[in-house]
Amino acid sequence: MRNMFRMGSKKIIFIIVILLTVLTLSAQDYKASLFGIKSDGTTLNTRSIQKAIDFISEKGGGRLVFYVGRYLTGTVSLKSNVTLQLEEGAVLLGVTTIYDYTGWNGTKALIVADSVKNAGITGKGVIEGQGTAVFDHIQNQIQKGYLSETTAQASPALVYFQNCSGLSFDQVNLWNACGNVLSFRNCRDVTISKMAFKSVMVPGSRGVVLSDCDGVKMQDLFFETSGEELAVAGSSKNVSVVDCVNKSGEKIWYKTRNKK
Repeated sequence: MRNMFRMGSKKIIFIIVILLTVLTLSAQDYKASLFGIKSDGTTLNTRSIQKAIDFISEKGGGRLVFYVGRYLTGTVSLKSNVTLQLEEGAVLLGVTTIYDYTGWNGTKALIVADSVKNAGITGKGVIEGQGTAVFDHIQNQIQKGYLSETTAQASPALVYFQNCSGLSFDQVNLWNACGNVLSFRNCRDVTISKMAFKSVMVPGSRGVVLSDCDGVKMQDLFFETSGEELAVAGSSKNVSVVDCVNKSGEKIWYKTRNKK
C-alpha cells in the first residue's frame, strides 16, 4: 500500500513538473496584439513594436508573435533574448518615408540590433521592405534639398545587426529591400536557414552581407536579388554555405578562412 502511495506521489509530482514546464514555455510567447500593435497595414506600429520588444527583454526574453495581417513599421531595435516570430500570413511592412529609418555606422535598416545576444527572426511570414517606394521617396527628398545623403547612403537594409552573437534566422521570407537585405557587422555565431530572399526592384540589393563576422552558418537559402547573393568583407571567417541557390539554380559558394 505504501509503495502504491509512493508511486502515486511520484506520478503526481511528474505531472506537476510537466504542467509547470508547459506553462513556462507558453509564457514566453507574447501576442503582438496585446501591445496594441495593429495588423491593418496602415497604422504605424513602430512605437508599439519597440515597447513590446523592450518589455519582453526586461522580463527575461521570449517571442513576440505576429499572426495573419500587415504590420506597418519604421525602424525597431531588437534586444537580447527576444525573437520576432512571424507566423504564416504575417507581413512586417516597412514604411515608405525614409525619416522613419535609423541605424548605426552609416547603415539604416527596418530591424536593427547592437550588442545583442540570443535573438533572431523566425517563422514562415514575410518582411516586406517596399523598396521601390522608399527609393523614390529618398530621391525626391534629395532633389528638394531636404536630404544631404546620397541615395546609396540613405537606402535602408531590411535587417542590420552589429556586435551581436547567438543569432538565429529561420524560414522567414525577405522581400523588396531598398538597400541590402540581411547585413551583419562584427557578429558571432549566426545561423541563417530555410529562407527566401527576393529583392530585385532596386538595383544592387545584395542578399547576405558579412563584415568582420565569425561563425556564420547558411543553409537551404534561395536568392533572387539584383546584387550579389553573398558579399563577404573584412576578416570574416568560419562561414559555412550549404545548399544555397539562386533563381537560376546555381549554387552559392564561398571559400572561407576557417581560423580560430
